[in-house]
Amino acid sequence: MTAETSPHALRTTAPVLDCAARLFAEHGARGIAMSDLTAHIAAETGTDAASLRRAFPTRFDLAYAVVLRSTRERVDGQLGADDTGASALERVARLVRRHVEIGWKHRAATALGQELLPVLRAVHPSRHRDIACLTRAYREHLRTIIADGVASGDFAILDPGRTADEVLETLDSLLHWYDPDGGLSLDDLAAVYVDLVVHHHLGCPR
Repeated sequence: MTAETSPHALRTTAPVLDCAARLFAEHGARGIAMSDLTAHIAAETGTDAASLRRAFPTRFDLAYAVVLRSTRERVDGQLGADDTGASALERVARLVRRHVEIGWKHRAATALGQELLPVLRAVHPSRHRDIACLTRAYREHLRTIIADGVASGDFAILDPGRTADEVLETLDSLLHWYDPDGGLSLDDLAAVYVDLVVHHHLGCPR
């Protein structure tokens, strides 16, 4: 990157936001000064520090960009990859596998979002709505697939909306316990979660 890189382009540049997410994970959302964040990001990504400062005047701006990008990638990726011609069971299984993969990739941003969203709701409602609209779209997408599975007789549950909420909460739990050095590969982890969602949450017989 060069000094001519626009602030808008920086906001959507993956290396900058990936680096920021890692630094927030290491130091906490409030544990590192914005000047230090800028210096680290500039050094690691080759981005012009002045452009960074224009793009992200505060830690709050940078944290929001990190969370928005990761949320958008998850939601747009899931909706775009869905095969509406497949069975509801197949669609859920594929969604779970993608969620595990994307969720692990963006685990730092997801954890940051859990801390940031209550603050956004209080001090910047429009930014909170940006992220909330994406998460609602994802939840509604999953609810629709589950409802289709109930209609086809694949899923034995009574409330697709409540079940969608429970499934998403279960999927995000991997952030709190999964260790890639513990002997379970990411593919194996996805298989575990597919089994848990399909048989426990959706009531499919083994």
